[in-house]
Amino acid sequence: MNIFDCPQRDRLFRSMKMGWYNVCPIDETTGMLLTEQASPYALYHCQQVSPQTIREIKQASEAVGSVLMQAWSVIRNLDEEALLYYGFPQESIRLVKYDALAPFCMRLDWCWNEQTGVKKVVETNPQTPSFWFECTVGNHRVAEHFGLRSPDVNAHDTLQFTLNQHIKRAAVFLDKPLEECEVVFTTLNNAEDLGTMQWLSGYVHRSTIMPLEYLRIQDGKCLFDQRTGKPVDILFMWYPVEWAIHDTDENGEILWPALEKLILQIKVVIVNFGSAFALQPKSVFALISDLGLNFFCGKDAETIFEYFPKTSLNANDIGDSYFAKPILGREGEGGFAVNSGKIVAKSSSNNLWYTEQTYVYQELLEFPKVEIVGEPMTTVWGAWLYNNGYDKFVAGGLGMRVSEGEITDNIAYWCPVGC
Repeated sequence: MNIFDCPQRDRLFRSMKMGWYNVCPIDETTGMLLTEQASPYALYHCQQVSPQTIREIKQASEAVGSVLMQAWSVIRNLDEEALLYYGFPQESIRLVKYDALAPFCMRLDWCWNEQTGVKKVVETNPQTPSFWFECTVGNHRVAEHFGLRSPDVNAHDTLQFTLNQHIKRAAVFLDKPLEECEVVFTTLNNAEDLGTMQWLSGYVHRSTIMPLEYLRIQDGKCLFDQRTGKPVDILFMWYPVEWAIHDTDENGEILWPALEKLILQIKVVIVNFGSAFALQPKSVFALISDLGLNFFCGKDAETIFEYFPKTSLNANDIGDSYFAKPILGREGEGGFAVNSGKIVAKSSSNNLWYTEQTYVYQELLEFPKVEIVGEPMTTVWGAWLYNNGYDKFVAGGLGMRVSEGEITDNIAYWCPVGC
């Protein structure tokens, strides 16, 4: 059975309405998908893992979430000079400091190597819908298909409860009855992002999904849907802050000041935006290392010692073996590994926007390998955390990405898991 391309694979993932089980490049001139160049993303395979491994990763993730919530409080109180030092764009600083609605969710990426005993969280991704559907319902469906048990039967319910809790908090923050609020989910018009937002919007009663291209600002008074003219009150927007600050309108005018003003004047609440971005830069782990164990309470200090890799903005602090990544890196872009002073692995994606950024350096870790169709593949675990409504992160779904190379990037596969 070809796990990359076979009729059974097509039927399974189409039945799940997962339109991105293959990845297609986009023609930069026409914007059309180049379907003839499609490459596989979802594997027709289910890797069996122990329930104990699932429990341990979820427990460790919740412990890490406690540290990150504390870090969020610290970041909001840093002065401008410190935020610039840790790589926050100048244009983002006011929003990072004054967006008081706590982050809703994030995905942690783990080096969880049970053979060597190395179990470290390598980064947090609070501003992404990537790998969300897969970890929440995708594993469940594939495990069922292959006769295995779901790795997390509660992932669906946890997401539904916490998401609605946060939407309610957003309405309170807006000082408007929820039933009078226009709730909108938006992202770029591509198969994975829009498909994920369509799936996510199904968890919220009376919400709308729309491509980001139709979102407009009206006279500095409100956000609105260009198609209907309806104002937007609560927005769940998958669109990173570091992109939004550079956007322009058709006349070349920067859009960010108007959007920032709406947010700060609480004329719209964008869920998981400014507060989430506060934890998005990879330099947040360097900040945690710089604060030191004595800064944190006993339990959080133990979590940092056990699960956080040493991270710094200065490679010399780590030594001659480290992994380097851009501060605002995504999907492995621009990352490279150095062992004993020599580059031993490099990302397949090296867009200048990423490689020209300041880098953060992290102790070099040995990621586990899993054998799939006779080939050893590098494994990264992703684990979701959600704000339970009281600013405590609880664990949600989790899943496995695998890659033929040493670095997990945008061409890595989703390997479904079951128990």
